[in-house]
Amino acid sequence: MELRRAEINRRQIKSSEGEFIWELKNSYELSPKLSEQILITAKGSLLREYQLKEGQIEVTVIGIEERSGKLIEKMEKKKVRLTIDNWIEDIEALKEYGRIGLREIKIQRITEEAKEQGGVLSQEDISKYLSVSLRTVKRDIRKIKQGGIEVVTRGYLHNIGRGQTHKVKIIGMYLDGKTYSEIKLTARHSVGAIKRYLESFTKVLMAQSKGIYERKEIGAVTGISEGLVKQYLELIRESKKDKTRSENLKDLIKRNSYRSGIKKTVKMYSEPQAAMMRGWL
Repeated sequence: MELRRAEINRRQIKSSEGEFIWELKNSYELSPKLSEQILITAKGSLLREYQLKEGQIEVTVIGIEERSGKLIEKMEKKKVRLTIDNWIEDIEALKEYGRIGLREIKIQRITEEAKEQGGVLSQEDISKYLSVSLRTVKRDIRKIKQGGIEVVTRGYLHNIGRGQTHKVKIIGMYLDGKTYSEIKLTARHSVGAIKRYLESFTKVLMAQSKGIYERKEIGAVTGISEGLVKQYLELIRESKKDKTRSENLKDLIKRNSYRSGIKKTVKMYSEPQAAMMRGWL
């Protein structure tokens, strides 16, 4: 076990993220935990959509609107970017939840990423990109769904039940008053990932609070896909019916109101304008 932990630590150090953290700890004398939090913030703020980040792959998949019954060569294709290795977050997940737990997190992540970019993965795709057997993928997806989490794949897409995506479920727990530690224990996602999902949700919440209601417009000013915006708007609408969640929504708006530079009257923006506004939300 100690040998395995040492191997994981070496892998973490020998990466661009490890180099950045080393600089923060040694050049600026910051603590390891603070250095990791700065890295997570920097990744979310500085990396742009057109960059293929370390640990990502770009693949072509079937478009999410395509139904079965057509020849694959006649179906619409989408080029999507999938995060196969999220480095520090995945390393922490491996330490806490083991190999199987990490794989379940990766399945949730890449199926959501594909969906947000207008594509959908088949179980065979997941098997290929994660280098595991199809049988393993099917078993993992069954287990994830037993926890009430929706995993959208080809064949299941047009028969979706009432399951939630892992992002919506995690934010729902936060709105219920759960702490980061409690959410982490239940959802088996890192605190960094939980904070990232909450920040994304808050951008949509703040846009709506400023009078922006159309999904396309919210997506333009936040840089968030319309599909994810739709999920967040539905969560906001349902949460307003619950006293605890409604109060926590108001608290989020109050705590983030100083960051918003959006005017109530909104027009469709050019990409440079939208990019600037994403930083204000």
